Amino acid sequence: MDRRAFLTRPTAPTPRGRPTPPRHAALAADLAPYAGPWTAAQATHLVRRTHFGASRPDVVAALVAGSPAVAAGAILDAAAQRPLPDEPRWAGSTTSDGGTNIQRFYEWQRAWVAEMAAGGLREKLALLWHDHFATAQAVYSHAAFAVDYLTFLRERAVGPFRPLLEGIGKRPAMLRFLNNDQNRAGDLNENYAREILELFSMGITGPDGAPNYTQDDVVEAARALTGWTVDAPRVRSQFRAERHDAGPKTIFGRTGGWDHDDLVDLIFQERGSAVAHFVAGKLYAWFVHPVANAGVVAALADVLQQTAFDVPAALRALFASAHFYDPAVVGARLKTPMELMVGIGRELGLTPSQAVLETFRETSQSIGQEVLNPPSVEGWPGYDDPLEYRAWVTTGTIVERRGIAEAAVFGDGPFPTYDPLPLVEQVSDRFDPYRLTRDLAAHLLAVPLSEADADALAEQTVLDGVPTSYTRGERQGFWVEIVVSAEDAARDRLRQLLAALVNLPEYQLV
Repeated sequence: MDRRAFLTRPTAPTPRGRPTPPRHAALAADLAPYAGPWTAAQATHLVRRTHFGASRPDVVAALVAGSPAVAAGAILDAAAQRPLPDEPRWAGSTTSDGGTNIQRFYEWQRAWVAEMAAGGLREKLALLWHDHFATAQAVYSHAAFAVDYLTFLRERAVGPFRPLLEGIGKRPAMLRFLNNDQNRAGDLNENYAREILELFSMGITGPDGAPNYTQDDVVEAARALTGWTVDAPRVRSQFRAERHDAGPKTIFGRTGGWDHDDLVDLIFQERGSAVAHFVAGKLYAWFVHPVANAGVVAALADVLQQTAFDVPAALRALFASAHFYDPAVVGARLKTPMELMVGIGRELGLTPSQAVLETFRETSQSIGQEVLNPPSVEGWPGYDDPLEYRAWVTTGTIVERRGIAEAAVFGDGPFPTYDPLPLVEQVSDRFDPYRLTRDLAAHLLAVPLSEADADALAEQTVLDGVPTSYTRGERQGFWVEIVVSAEDAARDRLRQLLAALVNLPEYQLV
């Protein structure tokens, strides 16, 4: 596989002018269980895809689990059992002071990034649902709404899909973001009605290309959704019957006096298959690749339908499948900004300070993933848009992406001085320059370096300055002497090695 494929166009035209699908998408695949060896490579891949970066303790825990099914089950169980973080003291009320409000919002953004570093799969799923049920503070304004919204997502992140769809439309953030608080009998606003069908539940068309709903369905759904307003001072929604259209409505061919909850019932009763396929595609895009494999998505949809749309059940099957560990999948996705920034700290074994969290928050704006402020109701295109998933890495963002990883290694800016020796002790043999280079590369890179490339990197960094006339054994002796008698010099050389690794194109892949 071309490790630098993300720098080129994803497909090449065939003689008939049609693009050739990526190899993983062309595979005849389903959710057949993985039956190959369970090594550090597979364990690290599982952790990278389910967390923000692969910390050494998480990789070891996955490896000693002994199989992908047991390891995935433990990760999902930990996500489901993780306590919610404390909400800020101001979460229950709004403020009219714009400066205070924005500082509160920044505080909440920093708190989420900190929880991403500690919270594992629960936080990755919360971010998934944030992207799926996208809202932006730039529109709804109140920082307290952001707290309510994220808490709602966290509480339901590791569970069935239906409670998410049932409740998201009643959150103040969503009511304001898609204007459903302005939707009333006789004065309809169709924004939320359209998105609950198009973006939040089933998509415009099904897998066969047939439309899932009509414009008339959107209008009638908007009537069903009337009556909900926002009580901003108390950070809650409320239903006002006098604003609700109680008349008969026809949705998906069924007529009744439908309201918000009835609409959700109709979506699952009348379009359950479409919902299952749509959500399965979202899960595949997030955890495997934005370009779907039709067989695996169909199998995931079957699991969802058979388990009352239980997302953990679908993920258990996905993370234990042979397809998930196929070489065409491993290292075939670009890291998102959050995976890159939070990941470098977890990979190095750092706990982010408030200053580092603020740097991450500021950098997220310029490299394309400011949490709680996605660019549109469609979320971030890099997750599940087959035409735009390379948007995460551009000539404009690559400098900052490499720079922040390198700053963590060298202790620049807000980052503390980094001692690489403990990491080396965890992953390798500190006295073997060639082995430690290969092992650190395996720890940091989703796509392995060849032995020749790793050896060359060792000689350019930790063995820099060793005469070319030395034998390999003499080179190793040179390094041992540095480690034993000059640990500070050894640390400097190891930082150079780590910096070289995070500057490789391969480090941008997950």
